[in-house]
Amino acid sequence: MPADERLDSVYDRAGFGASVPRGSRPALVVVDLTRGFTEPGFPSGADLTAEVTATAALVAEARRRNVPVIYTAISYTPAEADGDAIAWLRKAPGMRALREGSEAVDLDPRIDQREGDHLVLKKGASAFHGTALAALLTSLGTDTVVVCGATTSGCVRATAVDAVQSGFNTLVVREACGDRARAPHDAALFDLQAKYADVIGLDDALAYLSVPDVRTLGQAALADLGTVPATSRWVRSGPVRLHVLDYGPSDGVPVLLLPGITSPAVTMDFVARELTDLVRPLVLDVRGRGLSDDAPNYDLGSYATDVEAVVAGLDLRDPILFGHSMGARIAARAAAGGLPLRGTVLVDPPLSGPGRAPYPTTLDAFLGQLDQARRGTDADEVARSWPRWPRREQELRARWLSSCSRTAIAATHAGFESEDFFTDWPRVPAPAYFLYGGASPVVTAAGAAEAAERNPAAEFVEIPEAGHMVFWDQPDAALAALREVLRKLL
Repeated sequence: MPADERLDSVYDRAGFGASVPRGSRPALVVVDLTRGFTEPGFPSGADLTAEVTATAALVAEARRRNVPVIYTAISYTPAEADGDAIAWLRKAPGMRALREGSEAVDLDPRIDQREGDHLVLKKGASAFHGTALAALLTSLGTDTVVVCGATTSGCVRATAVDAVQSGFNTLVVREACGDRARAPHDAALFDLQAKYADVIGLDDALAYLSVPDVRTLGQAALADLGTVPATSRWVRSGPVRLHVLDYGPSDGVPVLLLPGITSPAVTMDFVARELTDLVRPLVLDVRGRGLSDDAPNYDLGSYATDVEAVVAGLDLRDPILFGHSMGARIAARAAAGGLPLRGTVLVDPPLSGPGRAPYPTTLDAFLGQLDQARRGTDADEVARSWPRWPRREQELRARWLSSCSRTAIAATHAGFESEDFFTDWPRVPAPAYFLYGGASPVVTAAGAAEAAERNPAAEFVEIPEAGHMVFWDQPDAALAALREVLRKLL
């Protein structure tokens, strides 16, 4: 019998691994995501970009539900840092750098700490040891503690164990916990799952912390489909039903359009209908948007699998993939994976990723716009965020944004920081075209130069004065550039 099976049987016989109840009054405890732990330049630090990004998504969602957010930090006085009174520092002298008032004990600036958040200072591994955390959680009425932070095998594990021993149901978020090495990280999560807490994924945690993720479409939005010169097609990708707007003609070269993070298929109607004299545009409602189903996962691999399912399900022979923003990342992943294509057109893909500058639009901004749409919004309110857009596009945004899943947006935004575009981009085969806005904060001039260097076979086209929303900002120039690129691919 393999060792892992023997281990599982031992734990099963011991009766470990039961599920933890999830109460209605959670609190989020962010353990030690200070610069001394999240930046490799400090003795106790490591590059925890992905974990910080996942935690930022949890914090944003907690705020929307008014879930308390509690940060912890290790902080030593000069006497403690320089002396011999703290036994832990004899074993881990590198942590003497965690001195009060130093940059090492500042919370990572990528996490949005606000007035009203709680901060617990501690001297040891557990956030409960020698602190008032248990009393604070009790005074807040907490029944379930959601734990994330650093390091998994040290302070996170100790805090989770003491949370259980203090009487709280405890959840530990896998993607939001980081360590200096993989083996202790995995071992700690295994032990926590077996004996103390439920170790859950980021999507599951976001869904638990969030307000109910109810996607809606009003009659006015559905009526928009009556003015769209396209036929609805449906494809299955595993259990997920995907909706596609097919503009025809059936004998045209298929171009599969992949929209951005909060753009259902209908919002790209103004682009697709201008291409039917050249090609056969098909616009996908990406999972969790428009008329397509919700899904358990919103990572690039899952999105790329959906693209493959659409290509196979609709029998699209040698299609062109054309993606904007999130859709460009998806197109790059599908193309790099070997999907047979006539060519690839990427428009202003997010270049953010581990070790890079964050995506310029915050998750709070996206979810704030979603909240507006769900309570009821109009084109005038949309115009305050997107003043340069044509009026019809502002109206479609107002009517269709509420069809987007909150979980899909949050998970995808986290992916902008944890999934690296440049892992896929050098493997995207020619012919490949990279269009970007000349005034885009997402693809800067430096970013475009790096992309050109990393895939020298690709051709680059700048759309002057366009921001990230290239086709919405400069529709005539962007459509002209796109049409020219498509002609080269025919």
